[in-house]
Amino acid sequence: MSKLLKMGMIGGGPGAMIGDIHRITATASGNAQLVCGAFSSSREKSLEKGKSLGLDEKRIYGSYKEMIETEAQLDANERMDFVAVVTPNHLHFETAKLALEAGFHVICDKPLAFDYAEAQEFQKVVEKAKGHFAMTYTYRGYPLLEKAKDIIDSGHLGEIRKVKVDYSQGWLSQLIEEEGHKQASWRTNPEKSGKGGTIADIGTHAFNLLESVSGLKVKSLMADVSILVKGRKIDDDTNVLMEMENGAKGYLSASQICTGEDQDLSLHIYGSKAGLIWNHNQPNLLTIKYPDFKEEVIKGLDLEIGERSEVTIPGHSPYFTEAFQRIYEGFFETILNNNSKKGFMKAGIEDGVRGMLFIEKAIQSSEERKWVNL
Repeated sequence: MSKLLKMGMIGGGPGAMIGDIHRITATASGNAQLVCGAFSSSREKSLEKGKSLGLDEKRIYGSYKEMIETEAQLDANERMDFVAVVTPNHLHFETAKLALEAGFHVICDKPLAFDYAEAQEFQKVVEKAKGHFAMTYTYRGYPLLEKAKDIIDSGHLGEIRKVKVDYSQGWLSQLIEEEGHKQASWRTNPEKSGKGGTIADIGTHAFNLLESVSGLKVKSLMADVSILVKGRKIDDDTNVLMEMENGAKGYLSASQICTGEDQDLSLHIYGSKAGLIWNHNQPNLLTIKYPDFKEEVIKGLDLEIGERSEVTIPGHSPYFTEAFQRIYEGFFETILNNNSKKGFMKAGIEDGVRGMLFIEKAIQSSEERKWVNL
């Protein structure tokens, strides 16, 4: 890559870990530089964060509208090329829409939008936009999950019969939103998160991982979307039975009340010839299981970025920052080559809309206590 891409950020103010992850992984390879940001709806907090990053005070904005409008008026060799949207869910659509309509490229955290209807409107905006749009379904950046996809596509596992994904965390096992916990406060507030709590926060990750690696789409589901911590306003535990489009059976579990768990994410895919297992606790290993109980362990290349990363992420291995960086590198390739070619790492608007459909249908199934089609 010859051109240094100029990055802007919306969200990611003081105390927001995800903003630092975006900044570090986007700039780690030297292909991008953070030049501006509207880090908070509070101008003071935005200035505090921007100054801590060494930004020119003129490029630190008090609102995303001010930032996008001002940057759009700068010379092409000075203004930002793309913006990372790392805000709470309810702001994803309006911030990304304004940036896309101003001609900027956008990369956005999941879930895509506040609800499915907004996601559908979001898709129309992306389809009309000149800029490229991507989402950070980060786990797709792990090299061995791309390898797993290739193994499945080759037919090595045979006909897929059973798929399972489990994402367990424990950080919401207590009612910490009542104690002023910043991340919990907005994630458990339906006015900011949307109808989905845990199912939106990590359930969409699990759902996207299952479909993208297996290559199968969920045809129908029966879900139990629950609130297990008394006093909470939104779901913190989800269990879903699924039927895949090829007739395979599936199960998805996403919970943030599993006391003592940090980032326990696992994927199991079983075919007529072999099974495949990947676990986030050892993301650089892939296990293939055979009918005679023999196992083949595939090990990925040793990576360096995690060792020199500026940020330590609780519950994540050092390979997580490498995965995040690969997502960004795929995004940069798309921008620089004006290439919309799909690849395993490249999650886009279709993935986001599909994730919002999953949230809506799972909640509907849980409320109506019945199977529903996607």
